[in-house]
Amino acid sequence: MDTLHTVLRAIQPERKSAPDHLTVFREFLAHLDRIQHKAPVKPASAKLSRNKPVRRKTTRRTK
Repeated sequence: MDTLHTVLRAIQPERKSAPDHLTVFREFLAHLDRIQHKAPVKPASAKLSRNKPVRRKTTRRTK
């Protein structure tokens, strides 16, 4: 939790009173949510176009 407090203080200016752990955790989740919404979105067609591996016919060698 101490590391989480340090990260949140670096992101936002420090308040006069120390927030409780639940408030800090909620702020952390809100920050992650903002980062996630800014992430580039992959097109849906990329998920559907999976190529199956090609099976090759093997010939048996006889002695």
